[in-house]
Amino acid sequence: MFHRITLPCQVEITVASNQLLAVQQGNELSFSFGGLSNDPINKRYPLFSLGFYLEHDAQIYGDGFQMSCQSFGTFDNLRILGDSADSGTSMRVYPSGHLHRFYNYLVIGDSLGYTLFGFTSCHRFAGFFEIVESEGRHQIVAYIDGENSSPREWSTYELESVVVLKSTDLNQLYDEYSDYLCQHHQPKISRLDVPPVGWSTQHSSGELLEMDALLGSLNIQQSQYSSLEYVLIDRGYQHLVGDWSDGIEEFKAKLLPMVEQIRLHGKRPGLWLAPFLVAPNSALFSQHPEWFVSNGAGSPMRADEVTAAGIDGKACYVLDTTNHEVQEHLSLLFEMLSQELGVELFKLDGLYWGTVQGHRDARGITSIEAYRMGLQAINDAVGEAYVLLNRAPLWASLGLADGMRVTDSAVRDERQYEQNAITTFLRGWQHGKLWQVDPERLVLTSLANQGCERRYYDFHRTVHLASGGVLFSGDPLDDITPFAKESIKLLVERHKTSASPAQFSSLTLHHASLNLTPHNELHCLFNYNQPIRGVMLTANTPVNWYDYWSGEKLNQVPTQAFEVMLDSGLSARAIVSVG
Repeated sequence: MFHRITLPCQVEITVASNQLLAVQQGNELSFSFGGLSNDPINKRYPLFSLGFYLEHDAQIYGDGFQMSCQSFGTFDNLRILGDSADSGTSMRVYPSGHLHRFYNYLVIGDSLGYTLFGFTSCHRFAGFFEIVESEGRHQIVAYIDGENSSPREWSTYELESVVVLKSTDLNQLYDEYSDYLCQHHQPKISRLDVPPVGWSTQHSSGELLEMDALLGSLNIQQSQYSSLEYVLIDRGYQHLVGDWSDGIEEFKAKLLPMVEQIRLHGKRPGLWLAPFLVAPNSALFSQHPEWFVSNGAGSPMRADEVTAAGIDGKACYVLDTTNHEVQEHLSLLFEMLSQELGVELFKLDGLYWGTVQGHRDARGITSIEAYRMGLQAINDAVGEAYVLLNRAPLWASLGLADGMRVTDSAVRDERQYEQNAITTFLRGWQHGKLWQVDPERLVLTSLANQGCERRYYDFHRTVHLASGGVLFSGDPLDDITPFAKESIKLLVERHKTSASPAQFSSLTLHHASLNLTPHNELHCLFNYNQPIRGVMLTANTPVNWYDYWSGEKLNQVPTQAFEVMLDSGLSARAIVSVG
C-alpha cells in the first residue's frame, strides 16, 4: 500500500513507490531511494501524485528544462514559449509526442488563488511535473529523470526535494518558494549590488569582430557613454567554437590586445565563451578524444546524436566534466582569462549541452552532477568575476550563476519582442533572489537587415525598464539613434535608483509596479496585441503623474487615481507617481 501524506497546505499526496523514503518538513518533501533493488532508475521515475481540481479557465504556467522553453495558458490551450521546446527538434530533452512536461516548477492560478508545485533542489536529477486527465479528472504527477542509472553506483541515495505552496498573492508565493530554493542552493554573493551595465560587440548575428571596429566603438563609448561600464567581447572573435582550447598561450595572444584597449578606454572587459562545446576540427578534439562524452560504442558522441548539433547548428562534441584532466583544463583556461588577462565578466553560452546524457568517465554520476562539477570548476577559477549564463539548464545551475539569461535572442521584430517580454516577466521573480536576470540585449536601432516600427522599440525598452536586470546595449554605437541614446540614459538612471524588478500581481502580466523611492512609484503597463484599453492607477495620497520616458506631467492637479490609455496591438506605457 502506497504512503499518503497530507501537507499543511491541505494537499494530500501519494508517494509513488514503497522504495521511496519521504521526509516531510512543512510543505516540503525530501525524497531518497530506500529500495533493495539495483534496477536502473528510469528517465520518468515517479515520486508522487495528487488529485487536483483544475478549473476550465485556470491559468497554467510551467518552466522548461532550459532557457528557451516555457509553457503558458490553459490546459486546453497551452502555449509553448521560446524558440526551442524541450520536446522539439532543437534542444530536445524528451521525445515529441510524449505528455507535456513542466520542468522545475508549475503554477496554477484559479478562482481561489495560486498553487505552486516546485522542485526545491537539483543536485543530481532534473525534476518535472505532468498533468494527467482521465474522465474529466486531473492528476498532477512529480517525476525525476533517473537517467537509467543504477542506485548501487551512486555516491548517495538522496534524490531531490519538492514543495507544494498555496497563496492568494502571487509574489508572496514566489518569495516563499525562493526561500526553499535558497536553503538547498545558496545563491552566489555577487560583488555587484547593481546588475552589470555595458555594451555588447554583437549587434547583429554573424559579424566578425575586428580590432578597428572595436577601437571605433570604444572611442564613442568612452566619450559619450560613460555609464556603460562593461564591454562584452561577444561572439565573433573566435575562429571556431573551442578555439580557446587550442593552446592557452595562442589564445591569450589573440585576446590580449582587445582586453588592453578596453582597459585603456576606462572600461571593464567581458568575454563570451561556450566552455563545454568543442568543434570536431579543433586541435583539442584531435589531441584529446578521451576528454569527451561518449556514445554506446565508446566513441566521442556528437551532440546531434541525442539533441541539436550545437551553437548555430554546427556539429560539436561535449567535454566530459567528470574527467579530472578536463576539470584542470577548464581551471587553467579561466584562471588565465580572469587573473592574467583581467576579464571581469564571463558570458558562458551553450551550457545546455553540458547536460547531454551519454557515457562519462565517472560511473554513478548523472549528467546534472557532471554539469555542476564543470560549472563549479569555472566558478572556482574566475574568483570574483561575474558569471553570466546563457542557454543554460536553469535549476541545474542554481547557486552557480551571478546572472542568468532568461529569454531568447534580441531581434528587432514585433513578435520576438512580445515573446521575450512574456518569457522575461514570467521569470522576473527570480531576479535578486536566485541570480540577476538577464533580459538579453537592448536593441533599439534598426540595421540594414533588421528593424521595426518605433512603437515596438518603445515596448522593448519598457520591458527592460520593468525587468531591472542585466543591461547591455546591442546597438552599433557609431550609428545609434537619439531615441536609443536617450533610452539608455534613462534605463541606467533606473538601475542606479533601484535594481529590483517591477512586480506583476497576476499571470496576465498587464501591470507591474515598483517603489523606486519612498515618494516615487513606477508603473509599467503592457498590451499584448489587445484592443485599446484604459488602466486606472491609484496612490495612497494625491500625487502627480508623469510619463517616465518623456518626463511629461500628465495631470493638472494632484490626484489619488489616474487613468492611462494603452494603444491597441503591442504597446506599453511607463508612468511614475511623484508624491
